[in-house]
Amino acid sequence: MSKSGNGSAHRILVIDDNPSIHKDFQTILVEEEESTSLSTLRAEVFGDSSSRPADKSVYELDFESQGKEGCEKVEKACAESRPYELAFVDMRMPPGWDGLKTIESIWTIDPNIQVVICTAYSDYSWGEISDRLGKSQNLLILKKPFDSAEVAQLASALTEKWVLAKQASLKTEQLEQMVKERTNALTQANQLLQQEIAERREAEQKQGELIEKVDSINRELKDFASIVSHDLKAPLRGIKSLATWIRDDCSEKLGEQGNEQIRLLLGRVERMYNLIDGVLQYSIVGRTEEQLTEVHLDKFIPEIIDMVVPPQHIKVTIENKMPVIVGEETQIMQLLQNLLSNAIKYNDKPQGWIKVGCVEENGWWKFSVSDNGPGIEERHFERIFKMFQALADTEEFEGTGVGLTVAKKIVELHGGRIWVESKVGQGSTFFFTWPKTEMGVKDAKLETDTAR
Repeated sequence: MSKSGNGSAHRILVIDDNPSIHKDFQTILVEEEESTSLSTLRAEVFGDSSSRPADKSVYELDFESQGKEGCEKVEKACAESRPYELAFVDMRMPPGWDGLKTIESIWTIDPNIQVVICTAYSDYSWGEISDRLGKSQNLLILKKPFDSAEVAQLASALTEKWVLAKQASLKTEQLEQMVKERTNALTQANQLLQQEIAERREAEQKQGELIEKVDSINRELKDFASIVSHDLKAPLRGIKSLATWIRDDCSEKLGEQGNEQIRLLLGRVERMYNLIDGVLQYSIVGRTEEQLTEVHLDKFIPEIIDMVVPPQHIKVTIENKMPVIVGEETQIMQLLQNLLSNAIKYNDKPQGWIKVGCVEENGWWKFSVSDNGPGIEERHFERIFKMFQALADTEEFEGTGVGLTVAKKIVELHGGRIWVESKVGQGSTFFFTWPKTEMGVKDAKLETDTAR
């Protein structure tokens, strides 16, 4: 059986001032349904399935004789959330409201209710009715006297129409709610995105400001290092000139002890001079804007060996063919010169040797500078690459502790690494890696590190 959307009987309100009309609706819509139930029971008992009638709708009828009271019933039903689906309204109901006024009031309370005007007279034309009530899909006219089948069909069709309209309305509300929720979610996502964009722009702006500050600081440091170097060297040159003059002109008067003190003074001045040079070199590594170039190490390394002037008892050899690498020529010269100078300076063997080698390993060039010098204890492997951490500090081996720090900085600026392997008494090997970069290929990491 067809029922309303909530599973209960279809609610129908009949507003007519004639009690016999109430009885007719009761007979057509309710009592005939009860007789249908008896026929169904009879068929089940006696097994006569061919006589079973088709299912009919189940209705719950309410009656009122006047339009005003009918409107009150509609209002009460809506308040109880049990609205009427259909109303049969008589056109003439003296002495109260007529049908049109009643329908106007009903639709003011519940615009969704289906309405059938029941009339035997032509009180109003269809045009007049449309002018009063508007063109509505919820309105039909039933002429009296009406046929019971016609009433049953109208009741069935219009209540089913009301149920479908309600379901469609609920579906629309659900869709609108889904759209609203989705819109809210998209709005929130958009707000978060806009906030993220704003934060990113702010971060980019701050990054730009920081880069400008860093560039400014780098320029100031470069200028500061040059100025300090010049200002510190000036008095040292004066001290050196004065000490040299005293040594040359007063050597005989000073005696052996005095001359030794002058020699020590000149040695300390020379060391201080070298320290200042080392600090200046370290400060400008990576801050100069030298053009990248291809350096042919087969020709470049022999030139550096000649520059460091190894003594006759130390032999420097190049073990294999050297590659062509890309970098700043001055930095590559500093790197190799510092490693070779250390190997020469600290070699304590009567027949010393230094070997320079290179192999390709995992897409990098791996260079090595080996010697047969005194070696280094393993606990000092990290320390020797820190500023002013020279291990030997004697008259025979006196260093500034800057050379390896500069070498480490140059290698790391190019993305490589540097380390030492050594055995005390047998010698040391310094390794460093260098990228296999061709000219024309941009090394982004090098540029980034240089910008720092």
